Amino acid sequence: MDQITVAGHPDPIPTSPVAAALLTQRLEAARETRGAEAAANLEKLVGARIGQELAEGLPSIDLATMRSIVDFVETPVEDEDTSGLGRVVQGIRDKAAQRGKRVM
Repeated sequence: MDQITVAGHPDPIPTSPVAAALLTQRLEAARETRGAEAAANLEKLVGARIGQELAEGLPSIDLATMRSIVDFVETPVEDEDTSGLGRVVQGIRDKAAQRGKRVM
């Protein structure tokens, strides 16, 4: 187990070597494609999410956990407050997408 430090989490984090390498790779890719500020923001979000995982009892971060964190930490939260008509339209879109139809 390696120990890494991440912005957004104050303590060293026990991590597998491949998980640490994945995080480094994703941060470098974000820095190259979107800039230093976006990479710093990603690192803070990852650190906060890792802190939540450790607080919930996870002893260390493995590759699968790190992959799920870095892949989805920047995904915006979907608005669940849709009207009845909005739910109907969304249901139609979902069914069309499942059948391979072009969505409106």
